[in-house]
Amino acid sequence: MDFTGPETAILNRIQKNFPLTADPFSDMSRELSIRETELLSVLKNLKERGVVRNISGIFNADRLGYASTLVAFQVDERDIERAAAMINTHPGVSHNYRRDHRYNVWFTLASETEDMLLRTVKVLFDMTGAADHLVLGKEKLLKIGLMLPVGDGATPDAPIGSPASAEPSRAPVNLSDAEKEAVRLLQIDLPIERNPFMGLINAQGSPVRADYLLEQAHSLQAGGILRRYAAVLRHRSAGYTANAMTVWKPGWDADMNHIADTFCSQPLVSHLYIRTAYPGKWEYPLFAMIHARTENALNDIIQELSRRSGMDDYQVLRTVAEFKKERVHYFSPAFGAWERKVGL
Repeated sequence: MDFTGPETAILNRIQKNFPLTADPFSDMSRELSIRETELLSVLKNLKERGVVRNISGIFNADRLGYASTLVAFQVDERDIERAAAMINTHPGVSHNYRRDHRYNVWFTLASETEDMLLRTVKVLFDMTGAADHLVLGKEKLLKIGLMLPVGDGATPDAPIGSPASAEPSRAPVNLSDAEKEAVRLLQIDLPIERNPFMGLINAQGSPVRADYLLEQAHSLQAGGILRRYAAVLRHRSAGYTANAMTVWKPGWDADMNHIADTFCSQPLVSHLYIRTAYPGKWEYPLFAMIHARTENALNDIIQELSRRSGMDDYQVLRTVAEFKKERVHYFSPAFGAWERKVGL
């Protein structure tokens, strides 16, 4: 997709750390030397065209006290749409994809406790009639975050995300009711208007003051609870038509620091985890999500990562269909409502 000069500048800017100020669009207009009215008009148009998915906070579920995992189901191909729809009813499912693998439905799941998480997986497994499944817990986060460069020659200023040596603390924090309300608000898509945080508060009928919300946003970010506040683009609409989840099997004597640094240094690797392995059933603990403009470019990145890391045992699980992609709304009553509905 071709973008105008202002569109390119705005798309590249809003994916970085978004200004957590009373009037962020005004601040960005001065930074980009674009009139605020034009910036707002362009952004609204990009949203209507489906290029900008949302502008909101990305939270560390562990720090909020939630348990989360990646789950893979093996579902009969004739029943895959029905199964995906059932999975999507859970409010803790943020991503759900069909992938070209024996395990063909892959989704992320969050729940209030580890016990409830595993009970929920079992309920979904029974509801969908899946033949087999994997619960791929997060053993270690190596990198999370992505900026999709837009425009000819555009590249990220630096790889976005956590460096391999600096995994955020996973210890949960105790939040007051007012702090939880701030988290709830920061998860909601920001309106594209002047003084948007005030507009967000008014639209939600929240008693929180705008200055308190912004104060909490900075505090949550400093504490590693709010990973980032930024725009997320729809990959294909932004020109990135190829993406795949790749899984890798390091050798027993592999230098994991070298491998992690190799993958983290590639800007178009957005998610990098070490996850649970099951000897004899699933022996690929390293997960890397990779994005590219074309299939050829995607293959080139994968081959380069293989060469540089020294790993040649890997699988490429391409995205066939997107069933769901939205932020989890933590502290939402929807969790309890779903659990009561299914008898948990």
